[in-house]
Amino acid sequence: MKLRSLIAVAALAVGTTAGHAAEFINVLTGGTSGVYYPLGVSLTQIYGKVMPDAKMSVQATKASAENLNLLQAGKGEIAFTLGDTLSEAWKGNADVGFKSPLTKLRTVAAIYPNYIHFLASADSGIKSLADLKGKRVSVGAPKSGTELNSRDILKAVGMSYQDFAKTEYLGYSESVELMKNRQLDATLLSSGLGVAAVRDLA
Repeated sequence: MKLRSLIAVAALAVGTTAGHAAEFINVLTGGTSGVYYPLGVSLTQIYGKVMPDAKMSVQATKASAENLNLLQAGKGEIAFTLGDTLSEAWKGNADVGFKSPLTKLRTVAAIYPNYIHFLASADSGIKSLADLKGKRVSVGAPKSGTELNSRDILKAVGMSYQDFAKTEYLGYSESVELMKNRQLDATLLSSGLGVAAVRDLA
């Protein structure tokens, strides 16, 4: 399954940076073992060249949903998110973690194709989504883009977290570490290709 990862800003932040260089730019990313964080670091380096007087910060977060809520609240200037999560933010979908429509948000650009990675240990016997039943599975950090994708994918095939023997809500690195320690059978990661957590498990 392929989605799009986007860069978003709050409308008020756009108005501020258009007139003069911002004094402080906080880039909201994701976990340090994902793709958003290193992209955020690179983005601040680019900004630093064109706005040398601005102070740059890269904030590790739970990614998409948290980023958009922080952006709406004025606690960041630019954020990375999944396109489907941004759509739910505009709607104010409470089930996804948005208490009301986040009307200040604006899309800046689509940055790369995003893939849903299904990772299973070699000895788990998992060959398909149906094989996840009765297994120990990490579905992503609570209300992260990965976790929201996990819900939607399982719903599409008539499954839910209730089908698992154990459901963990963990970020990339924590999920992979538990798999390496044989404490998890599988995990779902929503990310670009080449994410560090996947390479670490391989």
